[in-house]
Amino acid sequence: MSSRSSGHGSIDPAARVADFVSAQVDASSPTNSSDREFVRRLATFRRTRRNKKRRVVGLTIAATLIAGGTAGWRFRHEASLTPVLTYRADNQAPPAGGYILVPEESESLLAFSDGSNVRMAARTRGRVVEVNSQGATVALDSGKASVDIVPRPHARWIFEAGPFRVNVHGTSFTVAWNPAAAVFEVYLSRGAISVASPVAGPQIEMRAGQSLRANLRDQTVTLGTTGRAVPPVTDNPPVATPSPEPPREAPAAPVEPAGRWSHRGWMTALAENRAADILADADRRGPAAALKRADSDDLWALANAARYAGRYPLAEQALGAHRTRFPSSARSREAAFLLGRLHEGDHDGPADALGWYDRYLAESRGAGVSDALGRKMTVLQRWNRRTEALTVARDYLRRFPHGTYAQAARALIRSSTAAQ
Repeated sequence: MSSRSSGHGSIDPAARVADFVSAQVDASSPTNSSDREFVRRLATFRRTRRNKKRRVVGLTIAATLIAGGTAGWRFRHEASLTPVLTYRADNQAPPAGGYILVPEESESLLAFSDGSNVRMAARTRGRVVEVNSQGATVALDSGKASVDIVPRPHARWIFEAGPFRVNVHGTSFTVAWNPAAAVFEVYLSRGAISVASPVAGPQIEMRAGQSLRANLRDQTVTLGTTGRAVPPVTDNPPVATPSPEPPREAPAAPVEPAGRWSHRGWMTALAENRAADILADADRRGPAAALKRADSDDLWALANAARYAGRYPLAEQALGAHRTRFPSSARSREAAFLLGRLHEGDHDGPADALGWYDRYLAESRGAGVSDALGRKMTVLQRWNRRTEALTVARDYLRRFPHGTYAQAARALIRSSTAAQ
């Protein structure tokens, strides 16, 4: 004899009687019409009860699935409504192109809407490359920045300094990059970060109180303890030191003589983050004259000043002029890389950006190859050219298994494998 439960969890007396009678009848065969009728009704009762139980179980499962689906949809919906961060530079609207040029005797504060702050020291050059709902990507061209990131779930902040990449979640640290000396430094006062370096092998995990110094020229990396929350780096900020130049001359007359004009201190002005002065001087003399007659230093300074100020057509013209007039110089090769960066924002396709990166990769053998190959991979991925992006990702890992973009390349390969 079996026992059954009703919908309320108590034993169903009718079910027990039916099971008992059914067992007795099943033990013997019906011999007359009344017995057969009784057996038929009993079978109908049992079928009805079984169907009812199945419906209850099915409805319970359906309700569970609906509840789970609703919760998942609500999570995804709420995630999609997470607002994109915004920021202000010195309490002003973000500058054109996100370029930050800090004057010689002051500092600049980038205040983000989630409460995070990036304080850039005097004479620092950098750019806010991207801002999204998870965080931001900030590139440090030269100088020093003190960073204080507010911890949030799923936050993703990235700080690029030359070929180095700092991955951040919630923490406070100071990062510095001196491109002239090829020296990278980071001091961690709170939280945890990881640093991807072309000379340090795998990503370096850092904890509070540690410092890291890497020198690209002698290929050395030093990981130590600061002994204090924030080390005294303010007194000697690691800013780019230009090559010795002749003393800056007084402004010349607007009319230039035929032939190339002499060096007029634009490189010095660039090192002092006076891009506006360079552009004003070029506008006064005529940009066309600069493109035709300026020496390598001035032309290079003009190209970078235009990039920092968001005057991208002039920057492209100056970089192109440098490649035409000084084709065998190292700057000419670097110009190809910078032209690729300029064209990454094109809305009509990645052809120009990819073309310039390919030229740079064909012409160069230095440390910048890793960066160019990684950026080529990300451009292809952004334009949904996954097959080509995968090819570049595999090539990148073969050549730079511990490079800045190695983690992104592995993630792309994993996602492609999982989708197959």
